[in-house]
Amino acid sequence: MIDFKISAVLNPKSKKSPNGEAIYLCINRKGRHYINLNLEKIPKNAWSGKPLKWVNSQYLYADFHNRVIAREIHHLKEIIQDYYKRSEVLTSDKLKNIYLVKHQGKRIKGVNGTVAPGASDKIAAYIDYSLNFGASSKKAEGTRKVYVTLKNLVDSYKSQAVMADLDEAFVLGFIDFLRSDSTDINSDTTVAKYVDRLKVIYREYCDQYGILFKKRIFERLDVESTKRPDKIIYVNDKQYELLSEMKFSPEERRLEITRDLFLLLCNTALYYNDLIAIRSENGFDWNLLKENPEHMVLQGERKKNGEEFWIPLNDTAKRIVKKYFQEGGDYLFPAGVAISEQKFNQNLKVLAEKIKFPDVLSNKVGRKTFGTWTDRLGMDDNDIRMIFGHSPGSVLKKYYTERRTVETYKRILSFIQR
Repeated sequence: MIDFKISAVLNPKSKKSPNGEAIYLCINRKGRHYINLNLEKIPKNAWSGKPLKWVNSQYLYADFHNRVIAREIHHLKEIIQDYYKRSEVLTSDKLKNIYLVKHQGKRIKGVNGTVAPGASDKIAAYIDYSLNFGASSKKAEGTRKVYVTLKNLVDSYKSQAVMADLDEAFVLGFIDFLRSDSTDINSDTTVAKYVDRLKVIYREYCDQYGILFKKRIFERLDVESTKRPDKIIYVNDKQYELLSEMKFSPEERRLEITRDLFLLLCNTALYYNDLIAIRSENGFDWNLLKENPEHMVLQGERKKNGEEFWIPLNDTAKRIVKKYFQEGGDYLFPAGVAISEQKFNQNLKVLAEKIKFPDVLSNKVGRKTFGTWTDRLGMDDNDIRMIFGHSPGSVLKKYYTERRTVETYKRILSFIQR
């Protein structure tokens, strides 16, 4: 079926068992992939292999086994047909994984068993998919409500619009609709909010299907969402040096911890809440550490978008992590170190006064400092995405974990070492 061959086979790996032979489905397309149906094993002589009568009548439960085999072959063909209708690429491995998640309840990272809407499906349907199974499903409740409202607004604007219709004309018309009397929106700030969310949905769709993200669709729209901030607040080299060399009395222990963690943010691009949420058991890349104890990499998941980050630590970051990390704890930093974000920002205000920082020094400034620094150094965009926990993009995503190597570690450190 559409260059896939699906068949039922008996014990293809020749595993010996006193209980009989296991029945598998074979997906044959440029190689074979096998799926164990987890049926009761049968005697070898009970297998005929003939379509619809795979198990012969000599076996007591032949009818039941044959019905299950036919049903599961049909499930595989349904998945193939869904992808064919959407003109989407489907490999044997991907077909197997989708089947295992959808029909056998397995948990496989990056696979949810639900086929995302394609270019011919409604925009509102794709937003709904994102809310239930995609990137938006991992967002905070307040953010999810914005996407629900966006879906309703798109439905009111053009209920029959499909993803292939999402172009410059559609977005400009949508902006006019948001500004019209048809909605209760009375400020361009709110218009910008929904345009930005539509842009996020469009990028997710492009990543999902390997489509070129057309940035121009969301440019020159005459709404605030297209304007860059007048000023990016970051810590310059002189201010960074003042923070690094600052001395503290024993009574200022909390300020010292805050200074250290802020410098860690400046050297890792992490948000404070993402940093203190890193768990000890999986917060380091143990594969690299086993190879060399000095190859320290922080890894985890961003709360905001659910994307993973992978951050090689330079000498400054290593020193800070080693200073506060306690083995045996649940998290990277113990409770006495990891205070609330509110208290952390309050302490940053004190530090800002000490170095005469002209703007508000918040935990977000650390991330912007790293971004400004790496942009100046000319680091590879894909490495920056991996560190920042941004979506790796449609082509790169397939090979994303393969980038987490010693070579990548050394390449990134050659830029960020200080």
